[in-house]
Amino acid sequence: MSSLELNIDELHLDLKNPRFAGLGSQREALEKIVVNQGAKLVNLAEDIVGFGMSPAHRMLVLKASGKGSRGYIVMDGNRRLAALRVLSNPTVLDGMKEVGDITAKKLRALAKKFKPDDVQPLEVFECKDEEQTRHWIEAIHTGENDGRGVVGWDGIATARYRGENSSLKVLEFIKTAGKLSDEEEAALERFPITNLDRLLATPEVRSRLGLELEAGELLSDLPQAELLKPLKRIVSDIALKKVTVSQIKSKDDRLKYLDSLGRDLPDLSKRTGTPEPLEQLSAHGKGGSSKAQARPRNPSLIDRKALIPPQAQCPLNIDDHKLQQMCRELRKLPLDNYPVAIAASFRVFLELSLDHYGSKHKVAQYNSDLALRKKVESVADHLQGNGVSKRDLQEFRALSSNKNKPLSIDRLHGIIHSKHSLPTATELRSGWSEVQDAFIKIWT
Repeated sequence: MSSLELNIDELHLDLKNPRFAGLGSQREALEKIVVNQGAKLVNLAEDIVGFGMSPAHRMLVLKASGKGSRGYIVMDGNRRLAALRVLSNPTVLDGMKEVGDITAKKLRALAKKFKPDDVQPLEVFECKDEEQTRHWIEAIHTGENDGRGVVGWDGIATARYRGENSSLKVLEFIKTAGKLSDEEEAALERFPITNLDRLLATPEVRSRLGLELEAGELLSDLPQAELLKPLKRIVSDIALKKVTVSQIKSKDDRLKYLDSLGRDLPDLSKRTGTPEPLEQLSAHGKGGSSKAQARPRNPSLIDRKALIPPQAQCPLNIDDHKLQQMCRELRKLPLDNYPVAIAASFRVFLELSLDHYGSKHKVAQYNSDLALRKKVESVADHLQGNGVSKRDLQEFRALSSNKNKPLSIDRLHGIIHSKHSLPTATELRSGWSEVQDAFIKIWT
């Protein structure tokens, strides 16, 4: 197997691609991939435009054979080649009737930013025959194969790599303060962390456990021993499969599970009123506090009285009279006294801010009749297209897709339309902290 440097037009899609059957031409193969992959191909194209070709994944090719054949057939990497074909010549999308309008629009927009010379020549690997190609494709695409293939990370490894994961903080807290046996520690290394993620992502669950989520950090004002009771029990139940994902699928399921903890639930009357990070609490003695070991922190969002901080901390350069007034009120109304009114007001402030941005910046296909979810997505796309990083917009986008977010559209609609849904001051503070940067960008 040898390394080659080739241009995009020297590469051909594999008409025997295992993802599809009965492909008759390069045009048909390209259309099948674009239709089948849809948003995934858009994301891949966006990644190529932003970062280039992955140095860890090179295409595997075979020299084209047969009378009049030229170039190389891509045996592994057909999605990447399809993305490159569209980016380098978006007119190939013309006439692809089954390709969604949104997919085509996003791909055409990305093509305007793409420069073929940024990725060409492509470094590929030429296999000597189909047998050798088959070996490597099976290693890449058919699982771990007892270690011969790609061995994926488990949930904990993924969380450790990404960092700042609330569930990891809980596990470290339990390891440090929980006096675990060797067997219990070993169980945590195989721990299904996504189940704990699901519980901790629910504001009502955090509230009943005496936990606060502030700017991505998990805090509590309970004594160490009081907090340890429920967290150790929950982690044990998940590790021993006493509770599974199907038992905590919905919010009602999670609250029902909490009810089953009984005496292991914390006594919230013991809250001190001074929240601290879990790693700080893990260093305390039972029920004690260690101010000397406290690491310096920025002024706590939990101490903030109103939803939106003062202008000096949160510069919103609003040029609309009504929205100026709403913002002034949201900077003054005390959250602890008026959480329902503030949540309802924020719902209006959010939509009118999006409408103002969409109109002022002439966002494509934006109009005031769109559903609120679509408005969030359209404004986020426009912000990202104008230089705001995808990561900085992650929490803002989640308003339309993650119903567990404190200020999610589902949560706001529930607060307004359901007689049972009541917001808390804590979740509103936390929710604003997650989207504040996006609002600053909207009102810059």
